[in-house]
Amino acid sequence: MFWDNIADEIAAAHPSLTAIRRDIHQHPELGFEEVRTQKLVREWLEARGYQPRDCAGTGLVADLHPNKSGKTIAFRADLDCLPMHETTDLPYRSVHPGKAHKCGHDGHTAILMGFADLLARHRDEVPGNVRLLFQPAEEGVRGGGAKVMVAEGALAGVDECYGLHNWPGYPMGEVRVRPGPMLAQVHNFDITLTGKGGHASQPHLCIDPVIAGAHLVTALQTAVSRGLGADGGAVLSVSCFHAGDASNIIPATAKLSGTIRSYFPSATERVLERFHQILNGTAATHGVHVDLELETGYPVVMNHPDCAAVVARVAGNLVGEDKVSDASLPMAGGEDFAYFAQEVPSAYFFIGAQKPGEDTPVCHHPDFDFDDGLIPLGISLFAGILRDRLA
Repeated sequence: MFWDNIADEIAAAHPSLTAIRRDIHQHPELGFEEVRTQKLVREWLEARGYQPRDCAGTGLVADLHPNKSGKTIAFRADLDCLPMHETTDLPYRSVHPGKAHKCGHDGHTAILMGFADLLARHRDEVPGNVRLLFQPAEEGVRGGGAKVMVAEGALAGVDECYGLHNWPGYPMGEVRVRPGPMLAQVHNFDITLTGKGGHASQPHLCIDPVIAGAHLVTALQTAVSRGLGADGGAVLSVSCFHAGDASNIIPATAKLSGTIRSYFPSATERVLERFHQILNGTAATHGVHVDLELETGYPVVMNHPDCAAVVARVAGNLVGEDKVSDASLPMAGGEDFAYFAQEVPSAYFFIGAQKPGEDTPVCHHPDFDFDDGLIPLGISLFAGILRDRLA
């Protein structure tokens, strides 16, 4: 079987996949705008005998054996970039100001394209079906592409689904995975406190939203530290505080923004309950009016125990069991792979990208760039997972 002899094929394809990855990097597209990237992937798939179909507007779904009986195993890559500037001097840096691949989705796409190529060359040796999911709009700022793909039937007939992500916070080539919660449920909030402005020399004539906001920032921390038990399971961060324009004027309003991340529904419910209690208490204590905009983001990415065990087993064989762990997991980031995992047994895992002895820029940093050396490992992991599930 070709499973046992793929290393040389993957190595031979590596240069062309690196060139494709860098081309995608140079021409980044935001969520639901991935027209050029979709065209590039579609032509790649069609040249290898696939019949890809559009999904979620700028996404693609392709089956290796659309009419074959047996299991269907799905693999996913995300296509979109981030709305930020690139600060590298790379020869393939973004040509679109304010748009850049700063999370590695260009690399994830190249990995799945390489996997598709490998499967196409050994189509008759694969005993079941493989579904390739090229998903638009993962990034939360414009995201939810996975939810749209599910609604449009992308997982119909799928038995299991797998996805990966590079992560510069973990040592190069290590694999991190765990059963159960892998990434967090996300809520984002914007709070406006309205009081009564006036001269800073006469605070007694004002209703000061800055004081109310300062108390609120501190009090909100108790929603987790005093709202949950020792096991925790949530993070609450106030990340923005804007008020006033002059040193001698107490403003009429103050605005705060932040995020709540949680790993279990019970923790989410408790933190949100305490969150609202604290807002109401702050309003009553300081005499301000509180307006809240609460955005519910992606659900928890919940790995199925069997699927997570498959990833760990395959990765252990590839990189060594000592380089596979659940250290630093779950992570408080959010991912719309959660919608796939809600539909079918799934596993999401990380591949370490931290270069030895270097301060590797993290995802969403303007200097970040996907490490092309991870492409062969990503393809090998997908191939190993498929072999495990279809053997």
